[in-house]
Amino acid sequence: MNNTQMKDIINEGFGRLYPLTGADWRDYRQMMLDDELRSERQHRASASPFNLRPKFSTNIVAKYFVIKAIRGAAGVNSFRPRDILHCKQSFLLAYAINDDDRFDLIAMMEGFDWGAFDSIDYVAADLVCISEAA
Repeated sequence: MNNTQMKDIINEGFGRLYPLTGADWRDYRQMMLDDELRSERQHRASASPFNLRPKFSTNIVAKYFVIKAIRGAAGVNSFRPRDILHCKQSFLLAYAINDDDRFDLIAMMEGFDWGAFDSIDYVAADLVCISEAA
């Protein structure tokens, strides 16, 4: 999978979460994205002495992590208190959204190419295709 295809699958997945934007006065999708953007910027700032030159923008990487959070929340029903020790706000929000009857995360992501998404991984402040990373 090339960089354009990886970017397209991430943008498609993030676009499917549009129903999270207008359920009430909060934009849950944007709240999750803002949290992930903050985390990614901090991560890249701490890695700056190593002169890393990521191919993907912080925005695309943040969207990737929002989708990962949604997938975890929609697929895992057991959430223990110790799971929040090193958890990002976006992951907690994803679990809360999944628990809210107004949202059906599985229906939102129906037809999404999870196989292609699962072939993308985060390595050294950038996204890579797992088959290319091996």
